Amino acid sequence: MRRPDFFVVGHPRSGSGQMNGYLSKHPDVWMAKKELHYFGSDLGYHVPPRSLENFHSFFADAPADARRIGEASTWYLFSDNAAQEIHDYDPDAGILLLLRNPVTLLHSLHSHFVFRGDEDISDFAEAIAAEPGRIDGSIAEPPHRIPREALRYSKMVRYAPQVKRYFDVFGRDRVHVVINDDFRSDPKGTFRGACRYLGVREDFDGFDDIFAPDQRAKNSNRTVYSRPVQDFLIHPSRQQVLEGVVPGRIPGHKLSLRAMRRLNIKYVDRSPMDRALKAELTERFRPHVEELSTLLDRDLSAWT
Repeated sequence: MRRPDFFVVGHPRSGSGQMNGYLSKHPDVWMAKKELHYFGSDLGYHVPPRSLENFHSFFADAPADARRIGEASTWYLFSDNAAQEIHDYDPDAGILLLLRNPVTLLHSLHSHFVFRGDEDISDFAEAIAAEPGRIDGSIAEPPHRIPREALRYSKMVRYAPQVKRYFDVFGRDRVHVVINDDFRSDPKGTFRGACRYLGVREDFDGFDDIFAPDQRAKNSNRTVYSRPVQDFLIHPSRQQVLEGVVPGRIPGHKLSLRAMRRLNIKYVDRSPMDRALKAELTERFRPHVEELSTLLDRDLSAWT
């Protein structure tokens, strides 16, 4: 059986889904199902956790002639433990690490959390303001949030220590950092850089077709038709089935849950962020951006 030899890490809404989609269409690369979250034992993403046997089952169909085998999970960067756990699994693994402007990431991430049911405060400003109360316990958190510390918004965008963990564990030369701005301004060139890092072809028949826009890319913000249905689906027992951690109790259980989830999705435009709030958060996160800029030796002043 082939095992993964590289991992795409980066927070939700950072561009990891886009990178995963591009890589899955590359003839030299085989990508497993996204969001397996086998690593990151501190996250509490799957309770009980996914077993190694279960994790490996998602690579059973990887072709023998694939040059690289990859897996992408969006919370590996946030985890305190995932970098070392991945290294223990494969010290030679490649790491593709994606980062996005912290203010725009959190605005998008909050909408994603509300859609999923991880966040019960629908107003972005109020959710950000609730963080201290959630940390000290004076404000209750939704019961089924994934992972446990998903709503620690300020911790989420403290990028430098997260990136440094991967640098320290794997070495800087084994970690390829992708800035989301580059993906947006030059997706082909940025993807070629990732291919070069992975040692796979940078050009091939159908290369340009990878970048054709699709409906998901154009309508990335989602809500639900029915909140009770979404609350039903987000329960851990059903999430375990949906994510393939445990088998369904009856034939067709997983397929029916997936159909229910798909039919409950509605694409909508995201409300623009309040300009004053955007300015406030930009200033609040300025030290984090400058810390990351120093670590990467890259000018990130566009974020500030």
